[in-house]
Amino acid sequence: MSRSLLLVAQLAPPSNLVAARRVAGMTKYLARLGHSVTVLTSLASGSGPIDGAEEVVRTRDALLSRLNWRRGHFSALAGSQGDVSYKPPSRLASVVVPDLGLATWLPFALPCALSLARRRRFDCVVTTSPPQSAHLVGLALRRRGLPWIAEFRDGWTFEPPRDPWPLGVQRSLDERLERHVVERADAVVGVTTPIVADLEARLGANAELITNGFDPDEALPEREADPLLALNRHSFVHTGRMGLSRVTPRPLLEALRLLKQEEREVWERLEIVFAGSLTEEERELLAAPDLDGTVRATGWVERPRALRLQRAADALLLLTEGASRRSVATGKLYEYLLAGRPVLVLGEETEAARIVAETGSGFATSASDSRAIAEALKQLVEGERPRNHDSQAIDRYSWASLGSRYSELIERVSGGRVPTE
Repeated sequence: MSRSLLLVAQLAPPSNLVAARRVAGMTKYLARLGHSVTVLTSLASGSGPIDGAEEVVRTRDALLSRLNWRRGHFSALAGSQGDVSYKPPSRLASVVVPDLGLATWLPFALPCALSLARRRRFDCVVTTSPPQSAHLVGLALRRRGLPWIAEFRDGWTFEPPRDPWPLGVQRSLDERLERHVVERADAVVGVTTPIVADLEARLGANAELITNGFDPDEALPEREADPLLALNRHSFVHTGRMGLSRVTPRPLLEALRLLKQEEREVWERLEIVFAGSLTEEERELLAAPDLDGTVRATGWVERPRALRLQRAADALLLLTEGASRRSVATGKLYEYLLAGRPVLVLGEETEAARIVAETGSGFATSASDSRAIAEALKQLVEGERPRNHDSQAIDRYSWASLGSRYSELIERVSGGRVPTE
């Protein structure tokens, strides 16, 4: 049944961040199912149409104003600039609860959302976080009778992707806001099983799992060699940023040093290629003289080139924080599934490791034990391959499939509302 939807997301295409790619997948495939999707987003994401959206409304955002001395940094994170080193969150981010979006985007997004709701009759609103302040738009529209789905791409107080609040009063306020949102929403979505399990166990939510995914339209028909990869080596490729996800290549590099000392033949047969923006610290680590060129960094590459690199690789690397953030399944994992190359996850306790095991698409090992990582690299170089590859399980992470599940949830939430003509 066709429904009219308002999707509220600070990050949207043409930004290349994972949050924006989720918006792209949802919008495109919900539209293909006959839904009318209006996207309310920020000018910080860029400009232009979004595939499948009936209307795209881009509001002002103080992140782009002269008051924000980090606006160039934000543009780099959003993918509108190339190889630009990024900085840790500002001090102001440790003050504003639940996040800076409350001060930078909500003052523009909330009145715009209310105006849109007066102008046309939506059947449902979907708000997606982070930033968690986006859910305050959902709260306001829910008070006006609009069915509301609150979506959590990261945990809020569960394994948050931010530093702990310095003051108890901030933590208390943050927890109350989270509970208020979860209790008022008509449905709650988590993008990984640990997030869903936490919402159910801690807050009593009837949460729905709808993961991130890949766009099947981006599948490459053939695997072709890439000049960035050595033909005479087993190429492990990592695409995207590391620092933004708070991961470090140190254990991986120590694993290479172990192979150099103890398994020289294996070491000489492999290379690790990092394609993505790096911090100064990461550049220095990867350029260590004792690695003798086994590790290479290409710098930032455009997304189509990154997808071709993934397809050309002998294996793909996914770095995580391991046990400290079990809920992690980064957006590049789903691109890796689409590429069809063996995936090595560093972080065997994580959701990413579970998905790789479920789909038979690769292997997982420790995120911190360099000797275990070295053994995993050796096995892949020597020809170890996943034995239980399940193409049907992989297809469940396609937006063609995920869009259908979202459509079913939207219909349940919309209930007895007469569909918009």
